[in-house]
Amino acid sequence: MKLYTATETKKIDNLAIKEKGISGYSLMQDAAEFALDVILKEFSPIDELIIFCSKGKNSGDGFLLGCFAKEFGLDVTVVMSNSPKELTGVSNKAFQEMKESKVKVVSYKSLKKLKTSSKAVVVDALIGIGLEGRLRKNIKESILALNKLGLKLPVVSLDIPSGINPDTGNSDDVYVYADITTTFVAQKRGCFTSIGKKASGEVIYSNLEIPNKLFSKVLPSSSIIDYEESISKIIFREQGAHKGNFGHVLVIGGDKGLGGAALLASKASVFSGAGLTSLVTRPEHVSASLVSCPEVMVKGVDTGQDLEEYLIKPTVIAIGPGLGQTAWSEQMIQRVFWEAEKRNVAVIMDADALNLLTKLKLSSALPKRLILTPHPGEAATLLNTDVAVIEEDRFKAASRIQKKFNATVVLKGSGTIICHKINKVQKWGLCNAGNPGMAKGGMGDVLTGVIAGLLAQGLTLQEASEAGVDLHARAADQISSEISELGLTPSDVIEELRYLLKYD
Repeated sequence: MKLYTATETKKIDNLAIKEKGISGYSLMQDAAEFALDVILKEFSPIDELIIFCSKGKNSGDGFLLGCFAKEFGLDVTVVMSNSPKELTGVSNKAFQEMKESKVKVVSYKSLKKLKTSSKAVVVDALIGIGLEGRLRKNIKESILALNKLGLKLPVVSLDIPSGINPDTGNSDDVYVYADITTTFVAQKRGCFTSIGKKASGEVIYSNLEIPNKLFSKVLPSSSIIDYEESISKIIFREQGAHKGNFGHVLVIGGDKGLGGAALLASKASVFSGAGLTSLVTRPEHVSASLVSCPEVMVKGVDTGQDLEEYLIKPTVIAIGPGLGQTAWSEQMIQRVFWEAEKRNVAVIMDADALNLLTKLKLSSALPKRLILTPHPGEAATLLNTDVAVIEEDRFKAASRIQKKFNATVVLKGSGTIICHKINKVQKWGLCNAGNPGMAKGGMGDVLTGVIAGLLAQGLTLQEASEAGVDLHARAADQISSEISELGLTPSDVIEELRYLLKYD
């Protein structure tokens, strides 16, 4: 599924108006009709709509929604954050049509006197994709009042929850919490990452019957990951295949007291289908690792020199889970960089390997085939900034890391982003799966192992990263649906992988 920025969406809108003669007002009517259909389908029986509007085109959708709902027989109240005198163009035209329908209009300042039905639905038509800068006082107060009603009543946002940046999914201020977002013309990428993912609720989309060929003239740089397309390339195995056909993953990590992280990554590689998986760790972790997962070949090493012989055969190296930041850790990563450059082996770096990348200033000797998997804190370290800057625009942050290290970047979080470069052009993939139960130690280690296992089987850096992220999240969602998010563990996710990786 393709995702669009506000600018890209407006381009499609304008193309529909100029090239196909579709009026802006008719698009507004179509959006309102679609929203009403969704509301009636999802929340019936209902008897009332409370529609919050301001003065932009998004509010025009809300005014016409009020008209259609009134004609359908619902009670309708439009709550204005602005004076109707400020309305212009198609928004004013829609308002006048609504007035002729005798829809009740009140100011947001008089909401305390408003009595609502228990079967009412609240509609957010305040801003949409027109968000610019910080919210004005009247809009902010309207959003707060809307959210208060939303504690008892369902909320539907038109296009995108007001207060959410349509491009980044971030918010600088208050924002609407929607149960459903009806989005029009194009899917907005801000609905699928950062705060926007939570705020949007269920996203229900209509292209408003704009011809498909117009969409081909505006090519977005972002899309929702479809892991099945990538997985299909490896999931069917020929008769007569052997372990050597499916790659050899070497996981390096597990400093003193941190052996579990490296083991989780190793097990995830095995369960993702890698032909061979080896683990290099501290000697004291060897016995426990073999007992936990005998399918993994475990070696204990004390120095970087000891590591050298184990770097010859692997096709993929995953370094970082439980690596630590000691002298031992530094020796491990320096040796890996030397060998990766010499053999052009693919390298995945996670956790402390990312911190050491900056600490040791290794960017001048980076592997040519490199995947970085930072969470926001690690991303901040890589860019020498703070987490707030990363979260302000996750797309920009992933882009900067990709450029700095010439790597495929997996920026973890709500709506994980994968940034890569194709033919010198950056592209972003977004994961639409996952749940808060994944916010737990060890989940990132499992993801590293999954990506490594898929990469070993022949997927490209981009394919393995995108498919691995989505597969990992889907496994977590499946387990959470059976038990709970609170009780979800990284080991549960590993076990679930094999059930998702089956040929139907």
